[in-house]
Amino acid sequence: MKNPLIFLLFLTLTTTVFSQTGAVKGFVVDSNSTSLPFARVFLKGTENGVYTDENGKFELSNLKKGNHTIVVSFYGYKSREITFELAKGETKQLNQIPLQGEGKILNKVTVETKSITTQIKEEPLTITVVDVEPLKNQNLDVNQVLNSTSGIRIRESGGLGSDFNFSLNGFSGRQVRFFTDGVPMDNFGSSLSLNNIPVNLISRIEVYKGVVPVHLGADALGGAVNIVTNKNIGDFLDVSYSVGSFNTHRASVLGRFVHDSTGFVVNANAFFNYSDNDYEIEVEIADLETGAYGEPEKVKRFHDAYQSQMAQLEVGFINKKFADRIFLGLVASGNYKEIQNGSNMTQVAGEIFTEDKVLMPTFKYQKRDLFTKGLDLSVFANYNIRQALTVDTSSNIYNWRGEFKQRDVLSTSGELTWYKTLFRFDDRSLLNTVNLNYEINDQHSLSVNNTFSTYTRVGDDPITYGETPFKEPNTLQKNITGLSYQLSLFNKRLKSILFGKHFSMNTDTRQENDETGEMENVQASLNNWGYGVATTFYLTENFQLKGSYENAYRLPDAYEMFGNGLLLLPNLALTPEKSHNFNVGFLGKFRYRKHELLLEGNYLYRLPENLIRLQAIGVTSNFENLTSAKANIFEGGIKYRFKRLFQFEVNGTYQNIVNNQETTPSGGINYLYGDRLPNQPFLFGNFSAGLNFNDLGNTKSSLSANWSIGFVEAFYLKWPSQGNAASKYDIPRQISHSVSLSYALKEGRYNISVACTNLFDKAIFDNFMLQKPGRAFNVKLRCFINKKR
Repeated sequence: MKNPLIFLLFLTLTTTVFSQTGAVKGFVVDSNSTSLPFARVFLKGTENGVYTDENGKFELSNLKKGNHTIVVSFYGYKSREITFELAKGETKQLNQIPLQGEGKILNKVTVETKSITTQIKEEPLTITVVDVEPLKNQNLDVNQVLNSTSGIRIRESGGLGSDFNFSLNGFSGRQVRFFTDGVPMDNFGSSLSLNNIPVNLISRIEVYKGVVPVHLGADALGGAVNIVTNKNIGDFLDVSYSVGSFNTHRASVLGRFVHDSTGFVVNANAFFNYSDNDYEIEVEIADLETGAYGEPEKVKRFHDAYQSQMAQLEVGFINKKFADRIFLGLVASGNYKEIQNGSNMTQVAGEIFTEDKVLMPTFKYQKRDLFTKGLDLSVFANYNIRQALTVDTSSNIYNWRGEFKQRDVLSTSGELTWYKTLFRFDDRSLLNTVNLNYEINDQHSLSVNNTFSTYTRVGDDPITYGETPFKEPNTLQKNITGLSYQLSLFNKRLKSILFGKHFSMNTDTRQENDETGEMENVQASLNNWGYGVATTFYLTENFQLKGSYENAYRLPDAYEMFGNGLLLLPNLALTPEKSHNFNVGFLGKFRYRKHELLLEGNYLYRLPENLIRLQAIGVTSNFENLTSAKANIFEGGIKYRFKRLFQFEVNGTYQNIVNNQETTPSGGINYLYGDRLPNQPFLFGNFSAGLNFNDLGNTKSSLSANWSIGFVEAFYLKWPSQGNAASKYDIPRQISHSVSLSYALKEGRYNISVACTNLFDKAIFDNFMLQKPGRAFNVKLRCFINKKR
């Protein structure tokens, strides 16, 4: 590991203190004594509440001494009130709490539970919600969780910490926006990307397909991902560590302390990731003297190590007159990454590396019923101080055996860059988002959001022979304002949202004058309006239809316009993307005795213009605008569960995205018209199945076994109509199997899991000639301590 002191600092964050309030625990069941997961349990007259877990168990903490009444409710069942007395610091254990069904039967099928994930899905927008709670014992990051979701395909270029491209229903890269608790992650830095965040830090993931709600304040073209962290207000400590193949180590720590009488809260969390990424690949190896390539050989990657770490501390108050939640925080993160090759595997590097460091103070504020009942305000702000370093100073030429020879003594080129580089850039960015929501009554509500961001980059390279990128400051400013109106009719059977958004962007950059070759300052401004509507209607209590339309805009961001100073070149001429997005779908939820079934399907039609796509230029690449395209996308999924014992899920996506430009920019015939966009998966799907056993070998224990399969059909690297089909380059079909086994003791306090990915050790490629890791094993240990447990 490059810096063990960081890991020692990381471990110091495990200390936390527990308060002395009481709690109540229980077990919610139906009339047949079958557990009811995701039943709502809350303290009467307050908003202090929880949902039961997948086994029907709950714990309601931070209760003061005295008499309390809890309300237990479950959709399709009659609510119950239970009163009990609590001593100071006592944890009250209630017996089974049976709920009586309301007798609402449709074709002998009762409506399924309304968990928090179900409630979100039932909104007019097209949303997939991933409940992460059952996955926390597995050694997963956010990317691995999302990659098994319908419509999502994440293409990684290698192992842990590698570059990745996120695709949602045909939109990829920055066309999909990412959030943490509703806060844009645009400028968080590479150490806080999705493939670094462990599942222990989050509670659920919301995937918005097509229309993005106003409260997220985004200029997403075709969707958004919102990572929701654990907001349980009780004290806890959650520690995990995993070790796996390729010398991979991952650790995380989460802790929270709440002082009851004052409402003072301390949140602390951290993670650490490291891997050598020295997995075996099969590749043609060049002779260093002649440059000729031999037959493919199996070798190990030798310069691909990765390390990342993050620590976050928040202090603040909850449940005060002036604020429901107010926090000041500080996030520190960083990573170190060795670069093994360029955009493909023909050019090998042996000494290039990058570093990234981020320091980010944050402010959070929430207040319900501000000035008047139903008026809610939330404010978030952060200031991001980021420094990134790229080092490519070697004169050596490497091959895949790790052999090397030295270039000409007068050579000025690096291993992958035209000139040797010691490039460092400094970013300063400010983000502020304000949400105001007013619930007029049960039928009408209004929401307003404003998100402002400013971003400045300055670069320095003391050894380059060429022009230093960002030598003069490059500045990008964005402001996004949204207004939405929600209407609910017929006892909430019909829900509709009407919204409008305004997008503005100002840039101040340095560009080369095409005529003189001189660098000059160029300023530009852009303004666009977007709008849309979404609606849902319940045909029956358990079956709903959805439809939505959005005229969406997406402004280019700093990464796409400015590049990264190494292999990603700048393109300051990028223009905003635009798309007409149409979505229709259905959602059906059924429960019959001990059987539960969920059916979901969507059709998405897209007419994007000026699509921003990544194009390869030798070993480098940059982003370009594609004039227009057309997309027809079908996706569907089935989930089934029996008696909390067995469950399976299968989903699939077919996306036909074609060039929709009939003429070339010069007015000629576009022979690529109607061609499917190259280098993009068009057919993929996932299957998963699991078994769960309780009280196996020990009371209050559980054993889970899971098996998953990922499938991606082969697709062409270049335009399908060009070249000979028999000799065209493609990214081959891939089928990957993974298995895992998890065992929990003492109601989940102590946990161990073992897993194997790429079970059959297949050669897997997400990108052309960039092989991913083969078979890999890992073991994860997790301890969850709750004072009130």
